[in-house]
Amino acid sequence: MSDETKAQKLISIFVCEKDVDIENFLKSKAIQFEKLGKSRTFFIYDEDQDEFQVLAYFTLAIQVLKIPEGMFSGNKIKKLDGLSANMRGSRITEFPSILIGQLGKNEMYAGVISGSKVLEYCLATILEGQVRLGGRIVMLECKDIPYLISLYERFGFNVLERDYQEGALLQMIKILEEDEIIEPKKDV
Repeated sequence: MSDETKAQKLISIFVCEKDVDIENFLKSKAIQFEKLGKSRTFFIYDEDQDEFQVLAYFTLAIQVLKIPEGMFSGNKIKKLDGLSANMRGSRITEFPSILIGQLGKNEMYAGVISGSKVLEYCLATILEGQVRLGGRIVMLECKDIPYLISLYERFGFNVLERDYQEGALLQMIKILEEDEIIEPKKDV
């Protein structure tokens, strides 16, 4: 059995009726996105179980955060960039970001893992990658559901203030703090 066939079998039993987009992405796009290098999908599972069971998953990708010209003050742009609000005489409007593209729990094991724990695993993975690649902005898009927004806010995400159309996904960002992004010195 090929690795792809094994992966398809594992994800075929993932259920997320609360948000079918999360389930559909995993079942119909995750492997293709993985092959194309568009994103990486990470499974959370219980190592103590004899049988591999996907408790939750998250997908990460590189994304450009685009801010429409004139939307933010120079101070807000400088905070996003970390150094300046301008580059070569023009206002900076695009920022490299780490995108949490998908994040979901398998409803078959709903009581086994919390959304907070899934987000902890996700952010730990982001910080591991950040040590090697850099980056300071983490972004995600979520439905305008109070408990979701509250969860992300507890982890330092803020809704990006802009005009959203009815039913549009909210963009949330987290700027990694210096103590989060600098690799600790190792004893030699």
